[in-house]
Amino acid sequence: MLPVLLVTGFLGAGKTTFLRHLLSDAKARDIKVGVIINEWGVADVDGAILKQSGAELIGELAGGCACCASQDEMIYTLLELGKLPREEQPDCVVLELSGLADPLVTLDGLTVAALLPLARVASMISLVDATRLGELRREDGSLAPLLVRQIALADQVILNKSDLAFRGAQSDEARREAELQLRDLNQSGAIDFAKGGEINLDKVWARVFDDEAALERPNAGKAAHDHTQTLVVPMRKPISRENLEKALEKLGPDVWRAKGFVRISGENDLFLAQYVGLGKPNWTVQRFETSYLNSLPPSEMVFIGPDLDRGALFADFAGAIPLF
Repeated sequence: MLPVLLVTGFLGAGKTTFLRHLLSDAKARDIKVGVIINEWGVADVDGAILKQSGAELIGELAGGCACCASQDEMIYTLLELGKLPREEQPDCVVLELSGLADPLVTLDGLTVAALLPLARVASMISLVDATRLGELRREDGSLAPLLVRQIALADQVILNKSDLAFRGAQSDEARREAELQLRDLNQSGAIDFAKGGEINLDKVWARVFDDEAALERPNAGKAAHDHTQTLVVPMRKPISRENLEKALEKLGPDVWRAKGFVRISGENDLFLAQYVGLGKPNWTVQRFETSYLNSLPPSEMVFIGPDLDRGALFADFAGAIPLF
């Protein structure tokens, strides 16, 4: 059966960075990987980023999570892939879940009767932002239920950005404390500390291609993002760098995540803007290499959060209030 590797992790944990590393390693090992991207929102940002790494995209689930709104599309994509002769299929499929996808429900969708003869869940990797592990805790010290499931269900947890989180004289103690926190939630999975999502992938590929390592089917759970909103703001005109930075600085706690491609006044290149608002907000604006693309992705920003101010976001990023 076709092995499926799930990559999960909360918003901004570094899933796409890890996938670049994974795909580069797969190419070096002559492993043919098919990638299904689960983009929360109707704009496909991660897909364009991964094409830069030479990935073979076999499905893009835009407009919802693989655990709910796009689950049928995910199942259909795998069913169509399963109809191909085995020699025409990839060696494995990597499904990158949206940061808001409930892995428990996604696992249940991957084990529907129609898929059982065709595909198997071979492994699940969870990315955790080491710099935000403490910030994501609630007042009572507990983590958000969705993050707990992302960690607890994984057979490998990658504590990413460890080079930034564990520095100084107390770094060893802080690493041990973080590992104990993860071990409280996941007693059996491997735990790795990573910089830029890079780890040794020998054991990952061993699990993926071990037929006996498939995860058992869990019971379906309730998705944890019923009230999450997503908003796409088209940016048809270039924006000045000053105004873009002001708009990013202005984003408040109701914006959990934002990312997209923008054109900056006076620049010929396309730029990738990213924002993480959970805990201590931070943002980046970087030039994006487009020479590998057949066509340029649209210039637009995708916003995710519990209570988005549509008018303010359109005004700050598009320079106009929406009429609809």
